[in-house]
Amino acid sequence: MSKKVSETAEKFIEDYKDAIKLEKTYNETDEEKIKVHQVSGKVAFLYEKLRNAVDYQEEHLLRKIAIERILKRRLMTEKNELDAAKFLMYELIRARYLPNDKIPEKRIEEIKEIIEKYTLLINNAPETIKGNKVDNERLFDWITGIAACEIEEKIAPYKKENAIIEFAQKIVDEKLKVPEKLMSQEDKRIQIHIAVLRNLIKSDLSLIEYRLFKRKHPEWFFAPSEELIIKMANNIDLFIGSIEKQINDPLGENFSKFVKKNLAYFTILEDAIRKNVNNIDKIFSHHLHVEDAIKESCVKKYKEAKTKLKRAAIRSIIYIFMTKMVLALVLELPFDKYIIGHINYLALAINVLFPPLLMFLVVVTIKIPSKRNTELIVQGIKEMIYGKYASIPFVMKGILHRSSFFYKVFKFFYALVFFASFGIIIFILQKLNFNIMSIGLFLFFLSVVSYFGIRIRQSARELVVTKRKEGIITFATDLFSIPILRMGQWLSTKLSNINVFVFIFDFIIEAPFKTFVEVFEEWIYYIKEEREKIY
Repeated sequence: MSKKVSETAEKFIEDYKDAIKLEKTYNETDEEKIKVHQVSGKVAFLYEKLRNAVDYQEEHLLRKIAIERILKRRLMTEKNELDAAKFLMYELIRARYLPNDKIPEKRIEEIKEIIEKYTLLINNAPETIKGNKVDNERLFDWITGIAACEIEEKIAPYKKENAIIEFAQKIVDEKLKVPEKLMSQEDKRIQIHIAVLRNLIKSDLSLIEYRLFKRKHPEWFFAPSEELIIKMANNIDLFIGSIEKQINDPLGENFSKFVKKNLAYFTILEDAIRKNVNNIDKIFSHHLHVEDAIKESCVKKYKEAKTKLKRAAIRSIIYIFMTKMVLALVLELPFDKYIIGHINYLALAINVLFPPLLMFLVVVTIKIPSKRNTELIVQGIKEMIYGKYASIPFVMKGILHRSSFFYKVFKFFYALVFFASFGIIIFILQKLNFNIMSIGLFLFFLSVVSYFGIRIRQSARELVVTKRKEGIITFATDLFSIPILRMGQWLSTKLSNINVFVFIFDFIIEAPFKTFVEVFEEWIYYIKEEREKIY
């Protein structure tokens, strides 16, 4: 006899099935569809591919980021909200973020209403914010980020994401106990919400802010009156401050760690439902069918992860190799020739070949999860589905406060390890006659490539629930690699904030290029009309 599915799991299954049905029928209508010419579409699509290549972002965020980018430009150049909405939709279709000749014309009017709402919000912001340049930019970025999320949800509803988010939140809430002295139940639910968005859905900051804003102010999303918009504009700094406080809560990292430990269960369960949506009732009719579906999804997910990692590695290796070649030509060779007086070909060869080789080694050493891992995933998902957990709920502890004396000792020891790690590498490089420029470039790429390699490996670890084996070798490796990874993290963060290529694309190339594409498309349609007159 089969076990009974819990109410939480049953609701998730039904919500997910409804979401897939809505996804298929959302744009089905006899109304006129938005259509762009294929030639201009190809040109815009190639531009978008090139632009995204210099600004690496998660694939599922590309459309939302494009909407935000286009919206900012259109709000500064278009005074008519209808034109801004129209051009935004056409740009998204040309760039293939949306299908051509599939989206009904009525979406433009719906987007126009959203843009009007946010334009009114910006125009009624209090002078205390508008008068300050830094705050004004921050406010504009925050509002356009929220607007971009609402526009994307109007174009392609977040129903599937909402289903898995709600399910994950309930499961985490059941498995994780937080003492009242640490935070209230409402704050706990908000932190779980943020942790699920950040780790399971891989939301960026604006998406998290959007969902928190929607959670706190649902009235904003149901045709708010002009009076309500003005009222919210006058208090917008308080809304932003409240949301930022929740996102930056010191205990947030503890919630994230717990969600990360359960990622594999949610990911595999969603995959099993999505790939068997037509037979979902049969699968959940018996626990043995559930086991088979989960095992099948595990095998497929492992293979997909391996393929995805290889693809990411190849792109990274090519990018790193090309970047290193450019830096070698621009910095290293001239420095060797004109400052040092001679070229160290060994140092040059190591600097060019080592970074892509390191990335290659990081990826090829990633192993497919074991059979034991699959068994634990099956067990964990069955516990979630049937609501019967073998282990007692995990009780969260507060932030660990070390005494100031030991904290200073640990910081001093970490500083010694930091200098030792880089010192040993510099000593070896000097023995190979590396000069200061060659050493600097080697350390730069060692840190950045190591950090990105670990991030790539971590995406594979998200399907692993077996515990990592700890030993002397593991401890020693962590001890001396963490300083390098920390440096890579710091450099990556700083470089992402000063991406010259993104600046060139967004502020120099994009506006005139997109104008050219629009004029080009109008020219194509004009020629077509003239041809039709002749025939």
